Amino acid sequence: MIDSGEVKSQTGLARKLGISEVHVSRVLSLLRLNPALIDAVKKLGNPMPTHIVTERMLRKCLNSPEIYKSVLSRLSNYMK
Repeated sequence: MIDSGEVKSQTGLARKLGISEVHVSRVLSLLRLNPALIDAVKKLGNPMPTHIVTERMLRKCLNSPEIYKSVLSRLSNYMK
């Protein structure tokens, strides 16, 4: 919606969706995740069968290579 010009900012997106700016910011930050991790999460399907990974876990992957490796390993093991 931001890219298409439908809304001009994260604030506008939050208003349009009826959610907080903080939540919009947190979700958009997940776009910076390593593509391998994004692909692994996509393969789980929507909705996920169980709480295999959470948004909080994924956000922690942005700042910690150790957590990234742990979460990626957990997802890989689940999909086997």
